Amino acid sequence: MKILAVKLREIGDTVIWTAALSSLKQAYPDAEIHILTYASNAAVLAHHPAIQQLHFLPDHSRKTLIQRLWRLRAARFDFLLGFNASTSLCRWAWLAGARQMVLHHHSRRSRPWGSLKVPHAGELEDARLRDLRVLQAMGIQSEPQKPKITLLPKESDWAETLMVEKIKQAGGDPKKARLLFLPGARHPLHRYPKDLWLKLVEKTVGQNKYQVVVMVDPELSREWDLKTECAKLGIPLIDQARLREFIALVSRGDKAIANDSGPSHIAVSFDVETTFLYGPGCSGDFHFYDPQIHPLIRIEVPCRSKGPPGNEPFRFCTVSECSHHRCMRGLADQL
Repeated sequence: MKILAVKLREIGDTVIWTAALSSLKQAYPDAEIHILTYASNAAVLAHHPAIQQLHFLPDHSRKTLIQRLWRLRAARFDFLLGFNASTSLCRWAWLAGARQMVLHHHSRRSRPWGSLKVPHAGELEDARLRDLRVLQAMGIQSEPQKPKITLLPKESDWAETLMVEKIKQAGGDPKKARLLFLPGARHPLHRYPKDLWLKLVEKTVGQNKYQVVVMVDPELSREWDLKTECAKLGIPLIDQARLREFIALVSRGDKAIANDSGPSHIAVSFDVETTFLYGPGCSGDFHFYDPQIHPLIRIEVPCRSKGPPGNEPFRFCTVSECSHHRCMRGLADQL
């Protein structure tokens, strides 16, 4: 059997998707599973044991999607599985020529897409369960698994060596339990504000319980001048890692504090005990973890006005600018 699994989402969603891919491989251990996703997700899916071949889209354009689906037609897939499928994928998936299609539209509308019906279409569910509904349409009954990124031993060894080196350079203790601060997020309003991050880091350093490590992308590091700030506190800053390297380095942590973002899901995939800081986002979609291990910090605010009334976990905000950032700044009292 040949299966083309498609998910055209960002890094955090792709990490979550790894759970469903593992379930798919368990149900069809002899299947040849191909993946179609954005090129930016390559580092997340590399070496996943369920995947035989990766196909990437270099951009988010509809034209690129149509062209790639048409080229994949030659592979003669038995199934095309659209996880969290966009309207464009639902409209053009037939170009891949798969014998059967399962398409779970991202807006949860109950309109029938594809040749097999998705159970519970139209219901509010978290992202991991929505992925499982695609498998259930194929007749696969599986308990939700934990997302998991696969690292090679040499990648883990490299990450541990670098982590120890960075900690020693900052005058820290590499044998101490490591608490990773991961302040990055794709959307600025999903980031816990800089001044509050720094206060939280300073407080944690003062408690002297953990070896604190700050890990962030180069752009945010420059914007927040984190080299200077981390030097003042005497803690290591890792801000030059490429995504695959970043993933490996996160795996060397014991605990983490992160925004509603890709880094938080990366940490959980390695069993790093992670505290999620939620602002405008929808926790009902993306926080399905054990709150005793991976606590969720979120407050109710009236300006989180999108989503179903009366169902706070699925409420969210989509503004691009905010004068008060109350949903994030209000978290300080709980940390």
